This record gives sequence, C-alpha cells and structure tokens, in this order.
Amino acid sequence: MGDSRFGTERTTLADMYPGLSGLLEKVEATLSREDSEGAGFINLATERALSGPAKRLRPSVLLLAAECAGGATDAAVALAGVVELVHAASLVHDDVIDEALSRRGRSSANALWGNKISVLLGDYILARALAAIPGGSRERFLPELARVAAEMCIGQLSELRATGRLLAEPAYMEIVQAKTARLFAFCGWAGAVSSGASPRLADALARFGQRFGVAYQFADDILDVVGTDGRSGKPEGKDLAERKSTLPLILAASIGGDEVAAQVSALLGKDVLSPGDGEALRLLVESVGAAEAAWEKVRDWLGEARAELVEVPECAAKDALLAVCADLFPMPVMAVDR
Repeated sequence: MGDSRFGTERTTLADMYPGLSGLLEKVEATLSREDSEGAGFINLATERALSGPAKRLRPSVLLLAAECAGGATDAAVALAGVVELVHAASLVHDDVIDEALSRRGRSSANALWGNKISVLLGDYILARALAAIPGGSRERFLPELARVAAEMCIGQLSELRATGRLLAEPAYMEIVQAKTARLFAFCGWAGAVSSGASPRLADALARFGQRFGVAYQFADDILDVVGTDGRSGKPEGKDLAERKSTLPLILAASIGGDEVAAQVSALLGKDVLSPGDGEALRLLVESVGAAEAAWEKVRDWLGEARAELVEVPECAAKDALLAVCADLFPMPVMAVDR
C-alpha cells in the first residue's frame, strides 16, 4: 500500500528558491542559541526536541512571505525561529496526549523521560518562543502569536474530546483551522509584516498560509489512511489507531450513505482498534472513493492558496510558493533535504 503521488525524486523548497538555504541556516543558528539558554538536562531535552529530520516548513513559509514583501530581515529570521519553537512545543505535547513512542523516526520525549517531564519541556519551549520575539517587534507580534497558540490548544482539545466519534465536516474543519491552519496564516502575515508589507499584501499572504495549512492537514489525514510506503517520515495509521475522525472517514460516511456511516461510527466507537479494524476502515475509504474525493478537496484548497498570491509582485519567492501548492505536493514537503 502507498500513495502513487510519491515519486522517487524529492524536490525541496530550497531547490525551488536557493536563497532559502542561507536563510534557514540563520534560523538554525537562532534555534541553537535557544536550546543553549537552559542548563544541563533542559538544554539537552530542548536540543533533542528541535533537532532531527524536521521539515522546517512553517519557517520556510514565513521567510518566503518576507521575501515576497521585499526581503527577509533579521526580524523575519528571528520570527521563523519563533514559529518553529511553537511548533516543536506543540509536538512534544501532542506526543504526551497521543502516548506516542516515536517522533521523526526517533524516540519521543515522553518515551525517553515520561509524561511529566515532557509536559514541562513543551511548556518551557513555548515560553522560550514567546521570549524570542524580537524586542522591537513584540507589541506587533506577541498578541497575535499568543492568540494563535491559544487556538492551537483549543483545536487539539476539541479533537481529543471528539475521540471515537464520527464528526460532521464543519466540526472537523473548525479543528483543522485551529490546530494547523492558524499557525501557517501567522507565518504568511508575520513574514510580510516584518518586511514592511502593506496591510493588503500582509492579509493576502496570511490567507495564503491559512489555505495552504488546510490543504496540508487534509493531505496528512489522507496519507495516514492510504500510506506512503514510509516516505512521509511519520507513522502511518496513527490517526486511525487513535480513533480520530479525519477527512477520509468523514467523506466515506458521506459518500457511502447510512450503512457505511454506521460502520465507520461503530469502528471508531470501539475502546481499542485492532489492526484488523484499521484495515476495515481503510477498505471502507477505498470502496467508496473517499480518498480521491479528499484529494480533490486538497486540490481545491491549494487552488485557493495560489489565487491569494495574485496580490504578490512577481518574484522568485512567489514562484516557490506557487510551486509548493503544485509541484511539491503532496507530502513530504521538505523545506531542505536535511
């Protein structure tokens, strides 16, 4: 099993926009400084949370938005590091919630040190993120980033409370917008604003990030079901095992009618899903064409993201953002080949 959209060659954003590599190296330097701010164990744990085969996709969107608005400044580089810290903190907390034993092919923080330490580690990384906002920019960026972090928590909480239940698509969309799309929207907006963009251009890049973020989460949900032969860099079937109501299951229930909806609901409602139950859900998705219907929604949202770039002046960074909504999809969308 595996999605046929994955080719043998992997193109990266740095291939599409060579200037990104140097900017991301500066971001890595800021992250290295952040993981040396603590002492002893907390320094080691933070470094581990920030290292490994990370995509650095959110910082890349922010930096490319900044380049579209006239050029990435030192503030843009710092903010790119901030959003990666926020993302890293959310992953540490996610692994506690999901009881995940691995992250990016390595043992997760909670597998190494337990849930109590991992919760505090995630809190520490988030605090470091807020403290790392450039001093002259805090009034502008801190309130918005705090709102984004709060929405991410609300999205994760809503998803957790919905465990084992088949959601309606609007409820699922609220979760996607909160837990994933809002941070991408912040990246588009913050990158533009940090480079002196007009409100109109900043809003357009924020909307680009939001729409791209929705497509990104949809694709992640699909690939959890259909598989990628290990090429996504994350465990497959994880969402199924955790009895999450994701887009392919929601569409399968909608397309398949009452009988399929009842089957999906019954399987999600089990206390524990066996491998056979997970395979049954996959077969239901395949039998009614729900995966392809879900990919169509991905294409729709990517089209909307591309449309937002009409406001952006022609430049190589814009071309890279257009490419990430076309040639570089689906995942894994890697910022650099790390």
